[in-house]
Amino acid sequence: MILFLNVIEDEHLRSLLEEVYLLYRKDLLYIANGILHDYHEAEDVVQTAIIKFSDYLDKNMSPKCHKTKALIVIIVRNTSINIYNQRKNRKTAKVEALNEQPQQDPSMMPEISVLRLDQSGEMAKRLSEINASYADILTLKYTYEYLDMEIADMLSINEVNVRKRLSRARMALKDLLEGDVSYEWV
Repeated sequence: MILFLNVIEDEHLRSLLEEVYLLYRKDLLYIANGILHDYHEAEDVVQTAIIKFSDYLDKNMSPKCHKTKALIVIIVRNTSINIYNQRKNRKTAKVEALNEQPQQDPSMMPEISVLRLDQSGEMAKRLSEINASYADILTLKYTYEYLDMEIADMLSINEVNVRKRLSRARMALKDLLEGDVSYEWV
């Protein structure tokens, strides 16, 4: 049935991954195919993401958990984007530009604002208003508390890019929150 999971020796892990695959297969294929516009390549991405996801799967994690779905979706999306970019031979930013760190006022840091929001629904709404890759990296870092090294591995980028994307994501979120007159800094 699902032959690619036969490479995993641990029976419990294999059954968890099979359940995740069967639960979210259609959604994951839809996401990957939407980026790649190639159904067969999208299937490969989903299978690769499931195998990659096994490194981060907690033995006690429920396959029907929101964290499980969010993590596998992020891995599929970023794997698809990486393959799309490789296909297009897209140029990357210069290393000097990646090393620049914008100066921030500590009292205006978005992390503090995120912690001060009263409802997680409000935060989800705010995150949906910024770039999806920025929302993904903020979610992995601050909601699921993954280390930069783990995020880099999940998204198939290096740690410098993770830090730069986090910086850009925080700035985008800060700009969004500062531009909203209905939001008051606490």
